[in-house]
Amino acid sequence: MANTGVIVSGAILLGIAILGFLYPINDMGWSVPQAHELCSSGLGQLGQAFSGDIQKICLEFRYITYGIYGLGLIGIILVIVGVVITHKSKEKTLTCAYCNFVAMSETELLKHSSDKHLDKSPYKCGHCDFIGITEEILWNHYNDEHPNEKKW
Repeated sequence: MANTGVIVSGAILLGIAILGFLYPINDMGWSVPQAHELCSSGLGQLGQAFSGDIQKICLEFRYITYGIYGLGLIGIILVIVGVVITHKSKEKTLTCAYCNFVAMSETELLKHSSDKHLDKSPYKCGHCDFIGITEEILWNHYNDEHPNEKKW
């Protein structure tokens, strides 16, 4: 299952970056990357050499352009991560209480416990040699095998 929260966050950042590329910033219809490109051209370099105001504006355009590139890159990364990495916080980890075994299902964990750790189980019948893996199994044993005897 894909992590939709991460995908949506990435898509939002990517959308903001696209708007930053397309949205005009002045009356002539220039976008931020176009203004940065003009500042990087020979004419822009010449203008910066003679005017401190142009140099300051071009520096601001450069930082804004880097911010747009960064937002777009982070947005793409978040979308990829959201698709590749699944959302595991809701999944229950089934780990053996006696060793580091991790089971994919409760049935697999019960089978492992009965195969490897039955002697360590606290659920032992007080009337015979039966050992249960869970308290529920022990209660079922008492009800089936010793219905008229004291449980504990």
